[in-house]
Amino acid sequence: MTRAVRIVALLAALVWAPAQSFAVSAVFDGDPIDPTTGLPYELLPDFPLIQPGPDAILGTIDDIIDMSVSGDVDLVVRSGFYDAITTIPRPAAAGGLQTLPVGIAGSRAAGGTQIPFTVFLSDGATNSQAPWGSVLAAADMDGIPVIVAAFADLDGDGWIGPTNRDAAGASDNAIEVRELEPVGRAVALFSGGIARGELMVHAGLAESEGGLTVALTAFALTGPFDANFLGGSIPSGPAITTAQPFLPQRDLGKLLRAAAVPIGPSTTLQPVIQFAALPDADGVLPFALPLDGSAPTTDAAVAYSQPATRTAFRENLPGFAFPRPVTSIALGTTPSANSRQLLLLPVDRWDNPSDPPPGFTVTLAASPPLQVVGPTAAGAHTTIDFGAQEPEVKDVKGDDGIPITVAVPPGTPDGTTGTLTVEYQGVVVGGIPYRVDVRANQPPVDLTVPSPQALTIQAAINSVFDRNGDGFLVIGVKPGLYRENVVVNRPLELRGDDAGTTVIQGDGSASVLSASAGNITIRNLTTVGGSSGFTFSSSSARLVECRAWHNLGAGISISGSGAQIWRVQALENAGDGLLSSAKATTCVDDLVLDNGGAGINSSNAENWLINATRVAGNGTVGVSLVKAKGSILSDSQSVANDGVGIQVSQSQSSRLTNNVSALNDGDGFDMDQTATNLVSGNSVDSNTRYGFFVRRSKGDDFSAAPGVQAPFGDNTASGNRIANLLVRTN
Repeated sequence: MTRAVRIVALLAALVWAPAQSFAVSAVFDGDPIDPTTGLPYELLPDFPLIQPGPDAILGTIDDIIDMSVSGDVDLVVRSGFYDAITTIPRPAAAGGLQTLPVGIAGSRAAGGTQIPFTVFLSDGATNSQAPWGSVLAAADMDGIPVIVAAFADLDGDGWIGPTNRDAAGASDNAIEVRELEPVGRAVALFSGGIARGELMVHAGLAESEGGLTVALTAFALTGPFDANFLGGSIPSGPAITTAQPFLPQRDLGKLLRAAAVPIGPSTTLQPVIQFAALPDADGVLPFALPLDGSAPTTDAAVAYSQPATRTAFRENLPGFAFPRPVTSIALGTTPSANSRQLLLLPVDRWDNPSDPPPGFTVTLAASPPLQVVGPTAAGAHTTIDFGAQEPEVKDVKGDDGIPITVAVPPGTPDGTTGTLTVEYQGVVVGGIPYRVDVRANQPPVDLTVPSPQALTIQAAINSVFDRNGDGFLVIGVKPGLYRENVVVNRPLELRGDDAGTTVIQGDGSASVLSASAGNITIRNLTTVGGSSGFTFSSSSARLVECRAWHNLGAGISISGSGAQIWRVQALENAGDGLLSSAKATTCVDDLVLDNGGAGINSSNAENWLINATRVAGNGTVGVSLVKAKGSILSDSQSVANDGVGIQVSQSQSSRLTNNVSALNDGDGFDMDQTATNLVSGNSVDSNTRYGFFVRRSKGDDFSAAPGVQAPFGDNTASGNRIANLLVRTN
């Protein structure tokens, strides 16, 4: 789920919202009341009351489940449009996939087709004549927004979310975790107990493969109107909801965040409904949503991709309809790391696997010393006819791309760069850069998890020894969902199969993965559900191609010097994306997105390097560098954060070059107590305060040209709300 929550402008736009003191009180008739608030409990339909335990955090191991209290049907969503009716209709999915509404991925302006939906308030009085209840025409809900979300069935098993009830059992749990990231979001307004709208999805599969089945769910706020909550424009809770594939997050501060972006009914939104914790695939409470119409409050639809216009490279991961896109290739210098297997697919403009047009024959061209190995011949060039070439990977619909392997000769010098391009009729329709990097070298595995020698990751860490005598300890982790808090207290490499399919779920009580020994390397893993994702207290730690996702605090926390964070994603964590108090941290080609705190927050940024990193949609400052002596921030983006874009303070002799800071809710560049820094080639646009705000700073050079130049120098600033530049001495 790339994806800042941006709905406050919509809510502010609802200035004509009802002025009643309480919304939809009738839907709660007879519902149990929370004695601490005097309001009805928030309950999923047919689910018991789940409350946080002594740690006050929902979704951790000490949660309290009260089976004596359960939710009824308050909200129902159906795919398709329905006229004014009194009895809620059955799900369209109950008639089979052939009866489902069809959408085409992408906005209508870009060739997409939206999926129609209808949301009903239900009186909860289910019977044989009205198995889903009757429409509750609550006038106090008129004009109140309801959020509709779409979740995609990525593994094609007929369920949304982690479950062991499908044919694959536990083997595909890690793929099913990805299904909890919405692929579309829309809003509609209630009138007479009914809300209608259309939803755009950004994911789809080829029509020849049957398309991508998605589940539709709905969520709305009820309760009192509080002037201190978004100006009283909407109720402040409790929430009512259809079934969801998880227990929803209850903290409204993490669901609704300020942004000055106008949004209206039927607008596709970024994530609003988020989970409090990953659901247990084999738990007593089954959260996974079936897509066969048997879920009373939800429904389904089908999304097709648009016709293919280009190609894309993906990880070659059989059994995964949407493997992770490959945007660059890193190859090592040793025989075990000098090659990479990829999947080449025809895709539409939204990067969805798609049907190739007739005669879609492409040529791959690699700049030396890279070679293309297969599917037909080795060399710098190879030709692929998608019409004639029989796809070799068809484990899951949409996975029918062409496997290829690329390689450089062993011993290719570190730092070598080039490109791999794809041409169709003389036009480049795809391509990625490659580089040779010693950090990609991977020694052989000494122990695999799970195996008879080690059933858990922690057991492998405790018992691994140098079986092959190469001087390295390497643990390989097979694809899967591992429920454990891992402590790495020995110098070793922990290598997952792929971050998209190798997931460690914490219990919220501690960091999912803590590293306390020097010279630790962690590759190709996702951490989720911990007090933090990755915690490095040792020096010279390396985090490579990993993901910290939806943890209760920081995604990545660093207190040891010399850490390398390379091609890592920190997504939707409740705290900072990356929090550091250490010197000499390196961040290259990272993505820091939609975290509740800052994107990158360093209190001791001496000798830091941040390069080619995107920081967007975070809850406070995008990038904050304090005491940045001798550091480099270059070729990076800080966009649409709810605070300053780039903040540099108490810093000197650093280079801040060729960055973009735009659309932030604060200053674009905020410099305080700085000196002798080079600030060159930056673009600072459309921020809500100043473009450059410079105070108590002396001797900074705002141009790469010889001689010290004052702002703007060779930087550009435009469209910033208050002014493009303010320089103060105090």
